[in-house]
Amino acid sequence: MEDRKDQIIHAAIRRFMHYGFSKTTMNEIAEDIKITKANLYYYYSEKNALIRDVIVRLTDEYREEEEKMVAVHVGTTYELIMKILELRDAFVRKYYMLHMNENLEWIKGLSMQDFFQCLHNRDVQALYEILQVGAKKGELNEEHLYETAEIYVELMKSLSLMCNISDIISGIPNQDRFDEVLQKQKLATKLFFNGINKK
Repeated sequence: MEDRKDQIIHAAIRRFMHYGFSKTTMNEIAEDIKITKANLYYYYSEKNALIRDVIVRLTDEYREEEEKMVAVHVGTTYELIMKILELRDAFVRKYYMLHMNENLEWIKGLSMQDFFQCLHNRDVQALYEILQVGAKKGELNEEHLYETAEIYVELMKSLSLMCNISDIISGIPNQDRFDEVLQKQKLATKLFFNGINKK
């Protein structure tokens, strides 16, 4: 059963990357892997369930890469965060159609809002753990680390959203914005860390 689900998820990722979530049909995904629509609906009774599994798969892939980076990092917390921004940038570039579509109509369902809140909380927790290490090393102030992680994650997502809002509204991707987003995120990170570094 897992093999078939993996096939479906991989086919969905290919379709979603090329056409986005809203322009991909369940029929097309079924045709890509040569199964019937009924067989596809046996595994995924609705498109949102498949979208959730695709996002979980890609998020887990990203998180695994980030965890490897954190495990081998020997520099400062600031340097690590800058590397993580570059890793995230590479990931967003690769899966841009998914990133662009994550703010559209299909998210309005309550279960999807809860799902994205859970992913957001994972981002905050991962950063909080990095900041805790930085505080233990004497680099960062120890006060309000969790709140600091929340604000930082929201700031980075807001910068990304503001730079990409016209793409989201028009549905036409403009990949030239990647450099702009990354540069703004790096500048904001520098300013942010100037405030939380131990003096």
